[in-house]
Amino acid sequence: MNRTAFGKKSLNRRRPRVDRFVLPREQLAEIKSRALWKIPSAYTGDIWSSEYLQRKKYAEYLDEAFGLEPLKAHDCNQSIPDGYRAQAWPCVPRKRRYLTSADSILDLPTYSYALFPELLDWSSDNILVAALGRNYHKWSWRTQSLTNQGFTQYEIQCCKFDPRGELLLLGTDNQITEIHNNAMSKWVAECSCLCNRFVAICSITAVDWSPTGNSFITGCSRGVLVSYTRTGDMLGWRRVGETMLAVRVSPDARYVAAAAVNGTTVLVMTWPLLHLYSSLGSNWTVKALSWHPWRSALLGVGAVTSRMNAHVAVWDAPTSRVTDTTIRHSRHSLDAMLFSHKTGELVISLWNPERAVSSPKTCSQLVVMSGPDKVVDQWGEERSGLDRIRTMVFSPDGTKLATATADEDLIIWNFLPEDSKRKKWKCDRFWALPLYLDETTYGLSMR
Repeated sequence: MNRTAFGKKSLNRRRPRVDRFVLPREQLAEIKSRALWKIPSAYTGDIWSSEYLQRKKYAEYLDEAFGLEPLKAHDCNQSIPDGYRAQAWPCVPRKRRYLTSADSILDLPTYSYALFPELLDWSSDNILVAALGRNYHKWSWRTQSLTNQGFTQYEIQCCKFDPRGELLLLGTDNQITEIHNNAMSKWVAECSCLCNRFVAICSITAVDWSPTGNSFITGCSRGVLVSYTRTGDMLGWRRVGETMLAVRVSPDARYVAAAAVNGTTVLVMTWPLLHLYSSLGSNWTVKALSWHPWRSALLGVGAVTSRMNAHVAVWDAPTSRVTDTTIRHSRHSLDAMLFSHKTGELVISLWNPERAVSSPKTCSQLVVMSGPDKVVDQWGEERSGLDRIRTMVFSPDGTKLATATADEDLIIWNFLPEDSKRKKWKCDRFWALPLYLDETTYGLSMR
C-alpha cells in the first residue's frame, strides 16, 4: 500500500470502503448461484402455484429484511427479453389477496348452448344484463333482484351497454342489430348488416361502443365490420371474411381491434372509418382482446398455443412492439381476459382440459397478473368446483367481477375492497382531446 499518514485526499473522491471481516456480496457461493439464474425460466412450475408464490414472497421478504437489492442476471451470452426489463403494462398491483366469491351465484339457463359467450354486461347504473335466447333479463346489484326484461325479434348472439347506461345494443340473427332503451327495455332503432347487399344471411356475433357512446361497431358471422352512429347511421365498413369473435374500440376512440373465431391474426383499424392501420400475425389461436384503460394504444391479446398452453401478448399498436409470454409448464387454455380499469391488473380465466374427463367439472381458475411473470392473486388452484369461465365483466366501480360459466352459473366475485373515497385512478387529460372530438363530431372525427 502506498498510503501515507496525513496524506492529501481529494475533495471529490472517497476511498472505497473495505471491511476485513465481511466478504463482499458477490463472493458468496449462494449469491453467485442466484445471480446466474435465468430470469424467464428460473422456475419450472406454474407461476400461479402456491409453492412458487410462497418461495418468491419469502425471497422478497429476506431481501427487504437484510436491505439487499434485487439480483440481476449476468450477461453470460444471454439477453433478457424487453418485457422483463421494464413493466409490460402500467398497473397498481395489490398488496394482499382480495379475490373471493361474493356469495352471489345466479342461474343462467340455456347459456351453455350459446355459440358466442359475450351475453353478459354490467351498466354504469349497476344493472347486470344476461341475454338468453330471444329474451334479456336485468338484475340490480343494489336491490339484489330482477328489475326488468325485454325481448328481440331474433335470437341474441351478443349484447353491450353504452357507456352512459342509456341504450342496450343487441346483436341478433338475420343481420339485425337492435338498439333498446335501457330504462324502458323497449326497441328504439335497428340497423342491418351490409351482408344483405351480397345476398347473404349472417348473424351479428360481436358488438362494442365507442368510449363516449356516440357510435358503435358490429361484426358478423361472414366477417363484415360496420361502424354506426348512435342512431344507426353507417359511418364505415370493412370486409374481413371470417366469423368475428371480438371487436374492441380503444379508450381514446382512435383504434378498433378485431379478431376472428379460431383466427391467428389481430387487426387494428382506425376509428370510425375502419381503415387498416396494423395487423399482428402469429401461430396462436386468439381467444380474447382487451385494451388497457390507461395506455389507450396498448392491446392485450389472450391466446392458446398449439400445445394447449395459455399465451398472453401485450401489443403497442403505434410502434408494433409486442411483449408476449406463455403461461407454461402445464396444459391450461385461456377463455377470457380483461384489464381492470381501476388498478390496471390483468385478469384471465384458465381451464385444464385434461381434468375435464376425470372431474365432474373442469379444473378452472381466475388469475390476476401485474406483469408477464407475476401473479398477485388467484382463485381455484387444484379445485374442481369452478366450471369453465366463458366471459367476465367488471362493475362500474371496479370492486366486483361477474363471470358466466359453462355450467350456467353467474358468479359475482369480490375483486377489490370497496372504497368510500373516490380516487383519481386515471388521468383524464391523456385522452381528453380525442374524446372531445368524438363527442362534438358524433364519432366521425378524422384522427
